[in-house]
Amino acid sequence: MPARHLSGIPIAQRVRAPIELAIPSPRHQLLWRPLRLEDEAQLVSLMTSPEDSHEAALDLLSPVLVGIADIDSEESGRHGATLGGFDRAGVLRAAGILHLWPDTTVIVLHGAVDPAWSGRGIGGSLMAWQEGRARQILAALPGEATVRMVAYVSESAANRRRLLMAAGFSQLRSMFKMRRDLEAPIPCHPLPAGLKWRPLERVDPEAVRQAHNVATRGAWAPGPIYPALWVRRWADYRPELSCVAFDPAHGRVVGYALSLVERPTSQMTPRSEATIHRLAVAPDHRGRGIGRALMSRALAQIGDDGRRFAASLLDPAMPHSGRAMFEDFGFSPGVRAIAYGLDL
Repeated sequence: MPARHLSGIPIAQRVRAPIELAIPSPRHQLLWRPLRLEDEAQLVSLMTSPEDSHEAALDLLSPVLVGIADIDSEESGRHGATLGGFDRAGVLRAAGILHLWPDTTVIVLHGAVDPAWSGRGIGGSLMAWQEGRARQILAALPGEATVRMVAYVSESAANRRRLLMAAGFSQLRSMFKMRRDLEAPIPCHPLPAGLKWRPLERVDPEAVRQAHNVATRGAWAPGPIYPALWVRRWADYRPELSCVAFDPAHGRVVGYALSLVERPTSQMTPRSEATIHRLAVAPDHRGRGIGRALMSRALAQIGDDGRRFAASLLDPAMPHSGRAMFEDFGFSPGVRAIAYGLDL
């Protein structure tokens, strides 16, 4: 989602960044400070729940979960910020996070308030801090490109959605978490002749990244995935649950299904579930059944690993979303995540 047009007005003049930024009021009875790496388990627990854990798998949250220390370093503080509200016992009750997507003019906002602490005005105060800090970060960008604030919110997070709409955000897209019970038979679809399966350990991550950027070109996204973020995410993919379709005649990756397992915390019960985080086929190889072969193999691998369920995210509006394939493989739609945006 790079800048779409030039406005003729420098970003710094257009975003109206506040000179001073106040943290939420002490009247909320919370101690506010930047999040630290040791807060990660509490952050995951606050941002997710056993019934609604898709946000932990969202690609836009992953850099935050694995890099809180980086975000709050002096060097990268220009590109992101965090703020946590802790009660007197040291329990995280509210969190606001924002980070500038690499090499774009898009800043992503995440926020959550413990339901037990809702109704106290904490969400509104936190949202005001996030928007003000986002404007400060965006104001430091050079040029005149359109800038955008984006927030991903669970459909069930009614308070957060109301706060975003009150701040002028509008709905951009929505995604569904799809889920399949692996006790049901898995259809078998072989790779087309001439292609081979290649284990993840024998694949160059950079080759898969380049294939991914080509396969998803034109899709709704903050832009191509750059090497630094790809390396961080690659470490999360489980080789025993992932597969790559390789064309040996031309020495290239033509499709991939990359799976991960959400990390449980002490407050979360581990699930017998794996998430197919990315599945795509090279544009010049579509229509050959490669996508179904990838899905078939990934599901079999997840089941062989002893897991009961497979999950994935589906954006029905995205080109080549594979909705029909998901339905044919027996996936059922679950909770919906909604992306809100505000262009400046």
